[in-house]
Amino acid sequence: MTYRYLWIGLVLLVSGRAWATEVALVMSVQGRVTRLAEAAQVPVEAFVKLKEGDRLTLDKDSRLQVVYFENGRRETWSGPGRLDMALREGKPGGLPAPEIKLLPLVMARQLARTPALDSQGRGGVTRLRSVPSQSALIKLEDTYQDLKRRAEANDLGPEMYLLSGLFDMRELDRVERVLGDLQQDGPKTPEAALLISLYRKSVKNARESKN
Repeated sequence: MTYRYLWIGLVLLVSGRAWATEVALVMSVQGRVTRLAEAAQVPVEAFVKLKEGDRLTLDKDSRLQVVYFENGRRETWSGPGRLDMALREGKPGGLPAPEIKLLPLVMARQLARTPALDSQGRGGVTRLRSVPSQSALIKLEDTYQDLKRRAEANDLGPEMYLLSGLFDMRELDRVERVLGDLQQDGPKTPEAALLISLYRKSVKNARESKN
């Protein structure tokens, strides 16, 4: 019986890593950044959610920007070196000090609901809320406009806040309109193109799941 409990404990210890809390969202990646997963190095891409305890490796000349859901802390790291993810900040190993900016918590908490790509590259569908009230939509739009006024050039954060909120509220037609505006007038960056692709896949999956 003792060996049985020891075995169960070992299984829980090994598998518990999969249940770790998602703590941050990757906003952008330049160069090669990898995450240790089951004894293999997996490339890290923009809009991947990181869990507490994830260990990242940044190669020389690489650059990584992450936002923490708990406190809105945005860190921009430059390699080479190692980074361990914690709840509110990264724990570096051999990395120079990061550039830090604190984002509004309302943005950081909404970014946590950004749909994630699964292992087959399909846009995931987050849990959708009930049909929103008009006041909720107005508040979302007003907050977006305020975030947009304070954002840096080419900062996708406000658009990510708006898209996540609209998607969360089942406003799929409006999500598609925002994506069209972003494609036409937004920054011509790999992150913008990836964000558009991610949400288009997520909208497609959401519509199919309703049928």
